Amino acid sequence: MEPLPLSLDTLLTVLRETFRGCPDPRKPSNNTRYPLVDVMLGAFSVFFMQNSSFLEHQRLLNSRCGRHNLQTLFGAVQIPTSAQIRKILDQLAASHLFGVFEWVYHALQRRGFFRPYETLGGQLLVALDGSEYHSSTRVHCPCCSHRTHKPGKVTYFHSALLPTIVHPDQSRVISLAPEFIYPQDGHDKQDCEIAAAKRWITKASALFENQAITLLGDDLYSRQPLVEQALSHQFNFLFVCLPQTHSTVMEWVEFLDSSGEVGTWEHRLYRQGQAERWSYRYVNGVPLRQEPPALMVNWCELRVTRERDGKQLYHNSWITNHELTPDLLPQIGAAGRSRWKTENENHNVLKTKGYHLEHNFGHGHQHLSMFLLTLNLLAFLFHTVLEWSDQSYHRARQQRGKRQGFFQDLVSLTTYFLFESWQHLLDFILDGSPPLQTPWPANSS
Repeated sequence: MEPLPLSLDTLLTVLRETFRGCPDPRKPSNNTRYPLVDVMLGAFSVFFMQNSSFLEHQRLLNSRCGRHNLQTLFGAVQIPTSAQIRKILDQLAASHLFGVFEWVYHALQRRGFFRPYETLGGQLLVALDGSEYHSSTRVHCPCCSHRTHKPGKVTYFHSALLPTIVHPDQSRVISLAPEFIYPQDGHDKQDCEIAAAKRWITKASALFENQAITLLGDDLYSRQPLVEQALSHQFNFLFVCLPQTHSTVMEWVEFLDSSGEVGTWEHRLYRQGQAERWSYRYVNGVPLRQEPPALMVNWCELRVTRERDGKQLYHNSWITNHELTPDLLPQIGAAGRSRWKTENENHNVLKTKGYHLEHNFGHGHQHLSMFLLTLNLLAFLFHTVLEWSDQSYHRARQQRGKRQGFFQDLVSLTTYFLFESWQHLLDFILDGSPPLQTPWPANSS
């Protein structure tokens, strides 16, 4: 049986089925007059349309036309208020939505979309990185982490590990389910990014059961307990290893270098019209720490210099479990550098390109902040998938140019016009197909 096309209708069907499977936290009362699915679709639509006023605009459109785009585009019949949405979603754990990320991953895998992302002999690269998405000295909840400053000032914040599939030559990153960093039951210490990474590794091993994975991470990750956790769940790793924080590794590298056991290799690349020299040093089998038992890792350093004037353009070093050979070094260097894509193509897009990751859409008293962040990540994931798989969507995005301009068009059109489907809306953007109704009678003069 051929898999369904990855259209927005297909993605929304999966999302609605997931919403229907969530437990309704409300007690029987007038408060339940809004179906839980409509509540959750209303929240999701705000992130997907990248406009906090979308629901209010649809309420006004409904009063004029008797129908609204939340119904025709998203499948929600009733329009709850923002306050009602926040109150209800505050009681729901974000983990109820994680199955959507898994469904999308498997759907992309079955259709071969990840083949261009494979490197290092069929590996996918998963970059692990934490990001804050709420910070306040006043607003806080039991799930907040905190920092205490002098003289006694406290900052409350929410943060999460945001794993993404990346590739050196691919501009798009694929969001995976987050792992939230928050106070853990039964633990005295405050939760941290590394503890969240360990939890994520344990949970994600089942998702990638039939796919080889290399984890990417900054210097925070290149410690033996986390490396052992990764290896125990069949993950490979390529983590930044800074000399100032890994004295044992560097002492061994220097000792082996003095006896000629550190390999060197370089090649020349032309980038943006400039000749660059990529110079590697590498050695296999150095201890990660001084205390026994020490894990043996492979170490690699890369320097990129501009040939014209010798200026150093890049310098970094990593540890990995991949056996280092001259043939593999270019892929290792490119993979290590692609870790920054999770910042540039994921965090920065979410924060500055319309998704407003750090905006306080609602904090609540229990789960609201985490639930809304997950809806935001799903909206970002859906848009990424649609650029790949939906020709009409891709053409509309290309026609409009910048991301913000495309979303401004979506909001403006759905504010004033009613469309019978997403395809109808995209056809209107592409070739001017008329909307179902205009907001005003034709002879209103």
